[in-house]
Amino acid sequence: MLPSRLLCDLTMSNKLLLISVFASFFLLFFTLPLKGSYTLHPNPTFDIPPSHRRLLSGSKFFKSPVNDPRTVILKDDADANDEAAIQSILAPIRICDRDAPIPYDLDILMHERYGRCPLLDRPPERTTILLLEGVETFGRTGNNLIEFFHSLQYARDQDVVVGIMAGSWPTHLLTPMWMAIQNDDGGAWQMLLEKAFCVKFIDSYSEVEKYDEVLRLDTRTLFTYKQYGPLNKYIEFQAHVLRHLWRSYNTGVGVDMRGRPVRDMCSVIDALFGRKKSSTKYSVIHSRSLEGYPGILLLGKIAARSGCDPLAALNMDPEYVKAILKPLGMLDHPILFLTDHQKPEILERLLADPEIGPNIHLAPEESSWVGGDITAALMADAFIGNPASTFSGFIAKSRIALGYDTNYLFRKKKFNGEWVNTLDFRYIFDHNIVNAMA
Repeated sequence: MLPSRLLCDLTMSNKLLLISVFASFFLLFFTLPLKGSYTLHPNPTFDIPPSHRRLLSGSKFFKSPVNDPRTVILKDDADANDEAAIQSILAPIRICDRDAPIPYDLDILMHERYGRCPLLDRPPERTTILLLEGVETFGRTGNNLIEFFHSLQYARDQDVVVGIMAGSWPTHLLTPMWMAIQNDDGGAWQMLLEKAFCVKFIDSYSEVEKYDEVLRLDTRTLFTYKQYGPLNKYIEFQAHVLRHLWRSYNTGVGVDMRGRPVRDMCSVIDALFGRKKSSTKYSVIHSRSLEGYPGILLLGKIAARSGCDPLAALNMDPEYVKAILKPLGMLDHPILFLTDHQKPEILERLLADPEIGPNIHLAPEESSWVGGDITAALMADAFIGNPASTFSGFIAKSRIALGYDTNYLFRKKKFNGEWVNTLDFRYIFDHNIVNAMA
């Protein structure tokens, strides 16, 4: 270890260099086979074989940018290597008083790799933008999140800038759960959005005309976009984006893009665990039936590619759940059951089981909503999800981004009755396994 006095004397750039060296050493000496048996590890950035590979335009919020020091993203032209800027953008992630397990030095390294926004400094007349506009989307919230993340991936792959039109679908998608507008300060919100995702917020179509080329892709095309580079690089970038999203989760303060007060993303965790929310160990079962037969068909296709059981993640039988939670020592801790309410018999079976039933918890009706449910699943000590669900996939990807390694998606039962993982959970990012949902 370096003496603390020496560390204090180092410049920020030298500190970042040391962090990069340590992180590279860390990555070099831990590798992970991804099929068959393996040891899980919280680092989401290991190399993986390439073969597995609504309506406020002109809103009052955007009349004049204001330099507001209260926002979490630095909003001036300070040098990117300035220590205050790094710390402002990259404070250790803590959500609902629970610390994310990702190593802080790895978080910084990934920001150094993916968090700079050089294209935003390029003059518009030399820049191509992918314009996200309008309010029509393909599918519901789970699909829309994928469409937004795919747009950022497309921009990175094609060396273009994502332009987000004021009042367009991404703004209505994000602000009810993340990045609420504070004190009617649209200027501060705009800079937060641009810094977090390396995008350009566009007030009017007169701005669009300044750009060299404007690309337009409908949301169905964005949903089906596939990146064919190395899977580990795809995971790294997507995880980086997800971390920045969760750094700005809503706490019940501010308004969304339509001017409506936002809800607290910690509502379910607060209601269930109160003052003990930072230390309570709990697991989440995310039961999604996906409209019956279409869900069976979709999980069947994923099972054919991944080797997982074609029904287990839909049925969530007690045997399946216990095979996951018992080895983790989690059967004696709260088990939060989150459901789409399409198959009540799933909950009935779990409640009837003598080992699982006494610890089943349901989110109180007054605190349960999509944001509260997602966050409770995100911060759980163990997560059991359905890989055919876009919401389960989003939760699993977010957990990977934050460093959680207790994610259970691809499981099968061996001939001897033992339940095992068929794939590493990070294959939830693989187009070859989950197709467009990756």
